Amino acid sequence: MAKAKTMNRSRNQLATAYAPESFFTFEGGIGACIARSTAGEFADLPESTMTLVFERMRELGLAWFNTALSARNNDPTKNKVLPAQCVDQVLLDQTKAEFQLPGQDRFYLCRPSHMEYTPAPLTFVCRTCGIFQDYETLSDLDSKIDKLTPKYCPNPKRAGRCDWEQLDVIFVHWSGHWEAAFPGQWHWNDSEGKAVKRRDSCVCGSYLFKLNRRSAGIGDWFFECAACDKPLSPKWLQNDVATIRIIGPAMAPERLTEVRMQATPYRASSAYYIKSDLFIDFKDGSQKLLTTLQPKRESELKDFLAKQFGFAAQPFTDGDVQKACEGKVECQKDLADYLSAVQQIKAAEQPPENLPEAFRASLKGLLDVAYNNRQRIVDDLRQRQILLPKLDLPLSVVSNLQNRQSLFASKFDPFRLAVEHAALKNTRLDVETRANGKKPYVSFTRLDTDLAPENTEETEKLQNVTSTLLDKLGIEDMGLIREFDLCRFSFGYSRMESTPILQDKRGINMPVRLNLFPPVRYNDRMRYPVYVVQQSNEALYVRLKEELVLEWLGSLNCPDMFTLNDGEKIGAGLLGAAKQMNPFLDNLPETTTPPVYFYLYTLLHSYSHLLMKHVSEYSGLDLGSLGEYIFPADLAFVIYRNGTTMDLGNLSSLWRNSGSAMLTAMLSPKATQCGTGSLCTGRGGACPDCIMMPETSCIAGNKLLSRSVLRSIGGTARFDKRSVPINGYLDIAAKY
Repeated sequence: MAKAKTMNRSRNQLATAYAPESFFTFEGGIGACIARSTAGEFADLPESTMTLVFERMRELGLAWFNTALSARNNDPTKNKVLPAQCVDQVLLDQTKAEFQLPGQDRFYLCRPSHMEYTPAPLTFVCRTCGIFQDYETLSDLDSKIDKLTPKYCPNPKRAGRCDWEQLDVIFVHWSGHWEAAFPGQWHWNDSEGKAVKRRDSCVCGSYLFKLNRRSAGIGDWFFECAACDKPLSPKWLQNDVATIRIIGPAMAPERLTEVRMQATPYRASSAYYIKSDLFIDFKDGSQKLLTTLQPKRESELKDFLAKQFGFAAQPFTDGDVQKACEGKVECQKDLADYLSAVQQIKAAEQPPENLPEAFRASLKGLLDVAYNNRQRIVDDLRQRQILLPKLDLPLSVVSNLQNRQSLFASKFDPFRLAVEHAALKNTRLDVETRANGKKPYVSFTRLDTDLAPENTEETEKLQNVTSTLLDKLGIEDMGLIREFDLCRFSFGYSRMESTPILQDKRGINMPVRLNLFPPVRYNDRMRYPVYVVQQSNEALYVRLKEELVLEWLGSLNCPDMFTLNDGEKIGAGLLGAAKQMNPFLDNLPETTTPPVYFYLYTLLHSYSHLLMKHVSEYSGLDLGSLGEYIFPADLAFVIYRNGTTMDLGNLSSLWRNSGSAMLTAMLSPKATQCGTGSLCTGRGGACPDCIMMPETSCIAGNKLLSRSVLRSIGGTARFDKRSVPINGYLDIAAKY
């Protein structure tokens, strides 16, 4: 028993619910355990995937650090937040003042194949007499296990048959530390210059205590002497040793609030929050397109945006081509051919006045060839990213582009998501190649042999019905992605709160600490494990109608609504209107001048949840087994099956059996109703009874959601404090 045991679960479970330092109970609910860091199977990942994992870790860690450090910026009367209270010590630089992700060699990227665990907490209470027993280590418990038997009763007042149970309450703290209950507290000892653990005794001299659990609130339980029944204190209290060590000699009575721990059942969600992220894993191509997101590639990214969303570009001059090719050996032949074509064009456009008419006719053919050659060279130089256009992007787009890494988390970055959507089109949506009659992506209005009925007439009928339903839903395209590749990774945890700030805890904001998983030994070195799970499951792709979205956004009367120039797509306006979205979506403004971009994101997000609810209902998949990915500038989102077990084709089966029925149900007014009624509408039109989802399924933590963007329910989104109700997107779509 003194050694950790090993358990096996699905990879997703091991990387989340059973990740290191999480508390859990095995089936049957008998015995609490804590998961321990374990070196899983080495994950042999492509360089591009590894780079993205560390980029996301750095981004989330830095955002967490900055947010937690600012927890008390608005209240200068409170003690300053210290960097060590915000993130794990190893995530700080040498000065211990700034965030710094350790080098990649300090981490071990692995696949969660198993996890170790030990019993915890090692605290026990007798059900009959209330006597309390605790043990410091597993070895200590192992050597004294015979004391936890019915025949052994240490009660000095009345010996009996003890019925021991593991105490299911622990003390947790926003530092990420937890503590088993014991009659005493941690304190800072000035003379020793360290935190010390003090176990109390009763005034009668007894060290044996009972745990009084008669109060309904576990925070009001207390220890009482087993000999004289005198309470040790009015209620049990505990201090966090990790925070005491950080504050050190500055520990004072007024800082007790910062170190006080909270009693909670080990099963409570506040006891553990996993820190993870995910991204589309383009293993089979589009890496060249994705490199435009790298630092110092802004000009290439601008070129992509111009072509993708219709921004105006100035025509190339001969000087532009010469400048682009200067000093590049691989371009010298291109430049020579280009200049030759230019000379041919000049000669053909300005022939001698005395040139015979027959020669003039032949020059026209030569002129066409020269123009084609010049354009071919320009197109080739553009394709190779050697010749970049001179763009006239709006200032708002340029500003958001230049500051995108500070303004947007990767999962909310509209520029990154626009590139990822284009990569998804290149590798899935626009690919017509079939394997065994199946395409990588099949639109529900253009079925392939696998999804279509056997009868051609029935297929056409089904496609026509689907097209009509999608029009009523305001959907431009909807279909099945057969393999949606994702990479999910988990690397740390927090306690008490899933975000960096615990608001107003006993009158003061507390910084929640981001902790890495404890290190494991790999190749004779201690490294911090990062558990990587790759999956390739079915997904549903949805893109809304651009003209309807524009009409709907215009009806909202948002003060920052944009106008589009000729040839520009809606994404051109959205990229300039985009507002800051950090990983936690905290401090979202609630204002009478709501941003149009938040409304657009709320529409896509709410529509995604509406579809997930119906997918779950018609496919039998649990809501927690679904996930979402949103592409705001392209008015698109993806609903995917989240899991690493064998994909049984639930989504393709859903479409074959109930596709039309599901779309019809989504059109029903009942689809966007809520059992909470006007109370939900008054709070923004989103609650667990309607379109909120399990946190594991929602990309935005159930924020930026509202049924009012789908149907005219008489309210507005939560961030919109105007008193005038808004129109629902589906109501506008119904007019056409």
